[in-house]
Amino acid sequence: MTVDNKGFHARDNWFFRREDDGSVRILAPDSIGPGAHQAVTLDADTWASVVASVSGGGETSESFQAARSFHDARPERGA
Repeated sequence: MTVDNKGFHARDNWFFRREDDGSVRILAPDSIGPGAHQAVTLDADTWASVVASVSGGGETSESFQAARSFHDARPERGA
């Protein structure tokens, strides 16, 4: 992750960026001190699971598939 493109700044130095392979890289402040960060990369299925899990209806097969379709910019089936 380059310094010039950390990604979407959610708040409090938490950044989210979609990578070319569909994974999502999260850059977050680290407790070791000011300016320190830690990074984690979630594959597309894990990211879709997170999104579905925190949605109002929780994660179901349908909500996971909807989140995955949205992440992949594919229209949902039956839509």
